[in-house]
Amino acid sequence: MSWAVITGASSGLGAIFADQFAKRGHSLVLAGRDEARLKAVAQRIDQNVELVVGDLGTTKGVEDLITQLANREIDVLVNNAGFGTYGPFAEIDAEREHELVAVNVDALVRLTHAVLPKMLARGRGGILNVASTIAFQPGPYQATYGASKAFVLSLSQALWAETRGTGVTVTALCPGPTRTGFVDALGSDVSHTAVYRHLAAPEPVVAAGLKALDGGRAVVVPGWRNQMTSAFGHLTPGSLSARVTGRMLRPA
Repeated sequence: MSWAVITGASSGLGAIFADQFAKRGHSLVLAGRDEARLKAVAQRIDQNVELVVGDLGTTKGVEDLITQLANREIDVLVNNAGFGTYGPFAEIDAEREHELVAVNVDALVRLTHAVLPKMLARGRGGILNVASTIAFQPGPYQATYGASKAFVLSLSQALWAETRGTGVTVTALCPGPTRTGFVDALGSDVSHTAVYRHLAAPEPVVAAGLKALDGGRAVVVPGWRNQMTSAFGHLTPGSLSARVTGRMLRPA
């Protein structure tokens, strides 16, 4: 039986990934914190679905999911769970930042460790890590979030190189601001910022991620505007790109 594992599957990109992998014939393990929403996603999918309800910001949440995967042949892992914070670093709640790193970075690393060796032993599999366009430059007022996504991008590129020729591929999906509930979860009004003024539809983001994963690409940035801003951030000295991004994200 072919299994696809999707974290953060209760809404947004994760729920759409669940739909798409079900259409491809995969059985699904869907992980998230909101049991009611996870059940709603499962009910509309005509496929074998298992739910793991828990917080990937906690050791128990990660271990419960890894235990669920132990005896299954995982063909695809989508590390989609994550959230952001917004505001001057010195004013953001430190515990919330710690939880962000736990979900966006630590859980992703541990889950990847849990499935990658078996994929390599079988000679097939794919891991899709959801990063962000903020990964390409420092992100003032989203400093920890931006750094977490830079970690995801760097890790994914390194693992892509390590797994070349093995039948396993690792891809970083780097969307720009998207209508997924991410902005609402920031807990601050960011509609005044140049970055979050316009939000893209999520369906093309998922389609781009799947196409890149199928094609064995290391990185995909959906949308030509996002590609331009990412190239600017990548090619510009960090001090300059940090000042530009800071102006685009500055609180009102």
